[in-house]
Amino acid sequence: MQSSAASSSAALVSKGSPDGPDRAPNIAQIIRWRDSSYAADLYIAAVSWLDLFTYLDGHPVTEEELRVHFSLRERPTRTMLRLFESWGLITKEAGRLHATAASVRYLSGNSPDSVASYIATMKYKPSVRELYEILRDGGADTWHIERGVTKSWDALMQTDEFADLNTRGMEERGRVFAPHLAALLDCTNDSSVLDVGGGSGVYSAYLLMRYPALTATILERPPVDQLARRCLTDRNLYPDRAQVIAGDMFVNPLPRDATLHLYSHVLHNWGSDKVRLLLNKSYDALRSGGRLAIFSCHPDDRGGHPSPAAEAEYSVLLTTGYEGCCYSFEDMRTMLEDAGFKQIDYHKSICNRSLVVARKAT
Repeated sequence: MQSSAASSSAALVSKGSPDGPDRAPNIAQIIRWRDSSYAADLYIAAVSWLDLFTYLDGHPVTEEELRVHFSLRERPTRTMLRLFESWGLITKEAGRLHATAASVRYLSGNSPDSVASYIATMKYKPSVRELYEILRDGGADTWHIERGVTKSWDALMQTDEFADLNTRGMEERGRVFAPHLAALLDCTNDSSVLDVGGGSGVYSAYLLMRYPALTATILERPPVDQLARRCLTDRNLYPDRAQVIAGDMFVNPLPRDATLHLYSHVLHNWGSDKVRLLLNKSYDALRSGGRLAIFSCHPDDRGGHPSPAAEAEYSVLLTTGYEGCCYSFEDMRTMLEDAGFKQIDYHKSICNRSLVVARKAT
């Protein structure tokens, strides 16, 4: 059953190309248009509000020096620099940031070919100003529920209407990605999976359909826990093979009987302190030899290479609307090792996503 589902999803990814004769977008492009929606606004904010490339023109600096000069916060600054590295606007050499020839020519106020003022004509657009404010204050209270009123994503997820909309949206996304997760994550030797912050339970559902001996527990806060029960019932998995526990992953103890913990599109929503808290809780709750699986967008920065552009663009969205970002593979490796995990592996998936798997030492 899962082989056909994975094949169908793979066909969606491979069929059609924006550059092909029929110019039909594939699923990767359909998702990228959404995931990259804030990247251009961050670019305009950096050019207009910071005049970043005039500052860097002939003046390479460290990341810390740049943050101090512009009074910027670390998390959004890191996201901005990864984006501009991926776009070829800056390079990093011996720990210092350099403007590339292209960014100096077209975006520095010192250049006769500069179009920075043209870019800056968009600086007062609300979303551009919002990105500038995030660079300065690091906040993520950017969800506009009505004119003049904003809230954080975390607060909105505790309301029925938004939680229903968000969970249904993540269920749709999961139908694209979950078959590939199930193909990448070998659960032959697992008996039970704890799906932490598992939303509708879609990722666990595909694992259960691929591995008949596996059971799953979804840990979710109300009101999402009710939606998870409904979705798992529709798949004929609840309550025989899947259970749902109502609880807060940051507050409540994690169940201790699972051989595998799964975080799918979860950790990237949160700041590094909360990610470390969850990794430590999982390490404590897992039995010896148990595994932790993280499915998300993890830019592959092994060897010091810049992040791929699509992954850096997605990180801007996460930095804007949530507390987190796209943690690179090296970011995750460091946090996993600090928590005590070993044997950390990296597997590429579709649409700029990847799977990181780590094991608790026996």
